[in-house]
Amino acid sequence: MTISNEVEDHQIGSKSGEKILELVCFKLAAEEYAVDITQVQEVIRIQRITPIPQMPEFTLGVINIRGTIVPVFDLRRKFQLPTKEFDGLSKILVADIRGTLISFIVDEILDNIRIESSCVDPSPTVKMNIDRDCIIGIGELENRMIIILDLDTVNDLINSEIGTQEPSPVGGEG
Repeated sequence: MTISNEVEDHQIGSKSGEKILELVCFKLAAEEYAVDITQVQEVIRIQRITPIPQMPEFTLGVINIRGTIVPVFDLRRKFQLPTKEFDGLSKILVADIRGTLISFIVDEILDNIRIESSCVDPSPTVKMNIDRDCIIGIGELENRMIIILDLDTVNDLINSEIGTQEPSPVGGEG
């Protein structure tokens, strides 16, 4: 899929005819990231996370949000960024991905932004710690460079690593 198609999946129209993305921005390490605001269910303070044994290092465990058990992932670890202790600015971003709640630890919630799709460039072709498919593009806004994540793809990647994808057919080749 091209950048223009991916951007169109995450946008609304503007009065000038330019397509506008509405995003929630957050910080991980020294970098700014953003996700589609329509996928963000809520942002909550760090709370007690119940660990789950034998999961990948980036899976911190689960939390209980009003009776719903929600997995918590550490994007710093997933994206191979330096680790950091949680502090007063750290938050849990809860997202609804195709009807399933998941959550991510972020260093700080920055703001909600509206950015024109013409200000979003495709992800660079250089080697990065983040799978290129997880990035919709790089947004430029008021001297800020913001990595726009595709949460659907991030979720699919996480599921493939923790083994929650559909099981292989019995008797398949092997």
